[in-house]
Amino acid sequence: MDAENAEGGRCDISGFMDSREDDIDSQSKVIYLSFVLSTSIEINCKYDIPLNGCDLTPLFGQRNLKTDQQYSSYKLQRMLERRGLLVAGGYLLFLLITSRADYNRDCKHFFNSTTANKSGTFNSSSWPGLYPLNSHCIYYFVGLQNERVELNITDFQLQGVYPQCQFDYLDIYADLLTLEPEAQISSRLLGRFCGDRIDILPTHIISTANIILVEFHSDSHRSARGFYGSFRFLDGSIYEIGTKSPNQYCQFTIESIYEKKGQILSPTYPGVYPDNLNCSYGLHGVAGERIQISFNDFSLFHGGDYCPYDSLTVYDGPTRHAPVLGKFCGEHGPVTFFSSGEHLYLEFITRTGRMGLANDPYDSSVDYKFNRRGFNVSFSFRQDLINMDKPAESQNMYHIRGTACDMRVISNSSRNGTINSPRYPKNFPVNITCIYYIDGHYSQDRLEKVKIKFTDFSIPGSMPDCNSGYVAIDEEGRPDARVFKERYCGPYLPPDTSSKNSRLVLIFNTDNARESRGFSAFYEFIPDYGIPGENVEEGKCTYLYASKSSKSGTFNSPHHPLRYPDNTHCRYIFRPEPGERILISFYTFFLGEKDTACDNNDFLEIFHSGRTAGDSYSVKHCGRRFPGPILAHKQLEIQFISRRNSKNSTGFEARFEFVHPDSLNTDCGGRVHSYGTGGIIVSPGFPEKYSSRTYCRWTIKASSPFNDILIYFFAFQTEGTVSREETTSNYGCQNAVLRLYRGNARYPTMYVEAPEEKCGKLDGEPFLSNNDTFELEFLTSSRALGAKGFKITWTEVHKEGVSCDFFRCSKSEYCIHSELACNQVPNCGRGDNSDEEEGCPTPFPKRGESAAGPAVSKFDILHIAIGASISSFFCIVLVICGLYHRRRLSPEQIRTRRRPFPPEQDTVEVRYVAADSSCNTTDRLLQLDHVGLNENGKAAVTSPLTPNQNKKCLPDSAVTTPCESPPPFSLKKQPSEGEQAIKTVDTANHKPQTPRIQKVSIV
Repeated sequence: MDAENAEGGRCDISGFMDSREDDIDSQSKVIYLSFVLSTSIEINCKYDIPLNGCDLTPLFGQRNLKTDQQYSSYKLQRMLERRGLLVAGGYLLFLLITSRADYNRDCKHFFNSTTANKSGTFNSSSWPGLYPLNSHCIYYFVGLQNERVELNITDFQLQGVYPQCQFDYLDIYADLLTLEPEAQISSRLLGRFCGDRIDILPTHIISTANIILVEFHSDSHRSARGFYGSFRFLDGSIYEIGTKSPNQYCQFTIESIYEKKGQILSPTYPGVYPDNLNCSYGLHGVAGERIQISFNDFSLFHGGDYCPYDSLTVYDGPTRHAPVLGKFCGEHGPVTFFSSGEHLYLEFITRTGRMGLANDPYDSSVDYKFNRRGFNVSFSFRQDLINMDKPAESQNMYHIRGTACDMRVISNSSRNGTINSPRYPKNFPVNITCIYYIDGHYSQDRLEKVKIKFTDFSIPGSMPDCNSGYVAIDEEGRPDARVFKERYCGPYLPPDTSSKNSRLVLIFNTDNARESRGFSAFYEFIPDYGIPGENVEEGKCTYLYASKSSKSGTFNSPHHPLRYPDNTHCRYIFRPEPGERILISFYTFFLGEKDTACDNNDFLEIFHSGRTAGDSYSVKHCGRRFPGPILAHKQLEIQFISRRNSKNSTGFEARFEFVHPDSLNTDCGGRVHSYGTGGIIVSPGFPEKYSSRTYCRWTIKASSPFNDILIYFFAFQTEGTVSREETTSNYGCQNAVLRLYRGNARYPTMYVEAPEEKCGKLDGEPFLSNNDTFELEFLTSSRALGAKGFKITWTEVHKEGVSCDFFRCSKSEYCIHSELACNQVPNCGRGDNSDEEEGCPTPFPKRGESAAGPAVSKFDILHIAIGASISSFFCIVLVICGLYHRRRLSPEQIRTRRRPFPPEQDTVEVRYVAADSSCNTTDRLLQLDHVGLNENGKAAVTSPLTPNQNKKCLPDSAVTTPCESPPPFSLKKQPSEGEQAIKTVDTANHKPQTPRIQKVSIV
């Protein structure tokens, strides 16, 4: 039968009745019969039909022929007599005739590489029209022995759902070695494709040998547009570099004596690489050589940070047991590596089971939509690079693997050393870039900075351009820095430089440079405390913050937010310009667990410089209690002292600002002279919220130097809390503080005692000064959110032992001015309300009450709200019911229910009462709705008082007293003397109406 373009099932019978004598054993009567069945469907052949009473199942057995271009060969073996051979042959012929499939579209297409034909196109039948049903077509692409085949499918539409493809599909085999049927059975299927998604197909398909086979199958249900693509034959020698290992697909050895430079391509680059590859490339140079490799193109499947699926690993040595320079997957741009010696080893491994992040669960089973081009790596063996096998100049310096000449210097037992340019003092090599990473110690217990000082320097060029080589220093330690403050070249030494943190980076670039001896520099590791600011004493924890350098910033404890070291003493000096103030607020604060006895623990001490030398004082803070905001008028110094066993204390962080007084809210405060009495002080905006950056200072001066000042917190609510019991974490006056300066009794003009800091909520707490002056300072930070504030009463108190000419408090025995008694403000101190109780018409309210009455609690407010809600509900119900009832009345019922006119005999009386103008009363007119009419039909009103009537009123006083009111009026009352009654009028047809009283004011 014709092997090409044949229709239907095909069976090739070899030696069906051609039995030679040597094929038949005369004793066993064994007959060998072979056949080949080729079709595109699955045929279940059951040879169990008896013929002439003979069961042929023992002859043929039960076979399940799975075809799909799988060539099966069966050898039948049976001991039969010669007459049984005829029966078997006849039944087999019957099988071949009846097993003819209903396929009507079988085809084969061959595309062979010739000298003139190296590329072309291929497509499904009738493309771009619908392909025929029941089609089975095979496309053979066969190149020469040293060629590869590349396919690129640009249009694709088949019936079916990917990746099941249960209807029509396209199978692609890209790693066939021959066209033998056994080769197709054993080769790996690149993929089965269907549907209309072009993205599921590999972008490029390149064969692993010189053959690609494409098989197309369609069923009898429906068809689609099919497929269209292009092909070309490539030179396969580009994939074989160096010497190939025997019986290995992609293991090569590259030696510099044969190839000094070249390219290494993944087996099917730039097509999708196959699964389950294990390729290796060993590069071996001669002594004194180093190897440079560069990624020209790199695209592997990225399955995670550790490249668990596909990867290229680079080893700095001759085998995979050498140190690893890097393991790569995913997408990479240009990357260059250098071997440390003359050997380098590359290992390329691919796997199966790649999982993506697609929403469709079927998409994750096949991964051709991922970009898997492979790699293109160039290599070269170089003798001009620096030999890095020489021992390091010191034990803390070593070469960074994979780089040309990068060095790292780390701090250990050696605290200093020297770094030199390559080959110093000989001429340095040109067209290289070396980076020196100098790393100081960085740990919880120790932090260092790097200081570098050049001792010799010679790089041809002129500053500032330095286009022919330079040295650059990055103080912030950025390894990828490309913009530097300064490039140094020429014959002059660069300045001494210190790093800003634990790393300093020095870059030595010799691109386009002329040879010279280079540089030599001395480096030193100095203690660093991780504190921003100007370190004015090298090696010591002393920092200066000057307004000339920066108007604001932060400062912190050593190593913050890490634990600060033990036995450390740090100084922070703040220096403002004339007319400026220093505003400091703390962000974090944790100096141990103990808040008292700071002298025995870690503490922060703040030295305040007052307006005079006697005003200076210091305050120590420790534990978890935040210091309040600070506003200093002169230079300020803060000291931090740590002891042993700091444990997990993290220290503090604070912010400083140099501010002008105009930028603060200072519309408050001032000097208050007592004159022997008292007064009230309130925070700005009380009882509304105070604002941030508010500064108020009140100075209360007694009228006599022998008197004291008593203050009482009538209402107080600010941010923060001074009680640790109210919180489980930090507490204190972080953003708002009221400082109380009581003075010193022995030195009345000097405030040597530290002030008390108050914040949070205080209720009725009194404070007494130590002399005749009491100062209060209220300060909020820039981060303050605001609160109600405070209302404070102050009272001048006579000292004990002095005769009291005013009011003597019963319990505290304070002597206060008589004007302060019964003023609804307590002036006698804690627990003594005698000034508001003895002889006062209104007793002073109890605790929790105000002068207007008992304080309303939250529960009372809740009860009032509930009652108001219930009342409103019933009112709404009554209104709705009234409207509903009114709508049900007819117009006639509404008219009949209207109020009738008053009866004819109704009597209306109007009384006018006039008050004396000197009384605090208002003249009123009480009038009924319907005024009586006289005989002429006009209303008659008569003056209610006679000119001689007496008017009795209390004399004018501070308290208004009403005049005597006349007795209430009544209908049909007989007129008294001095009054004239309105006449009773009988009017015909006058209907009765209920009277209504109105109030009318008469001027």
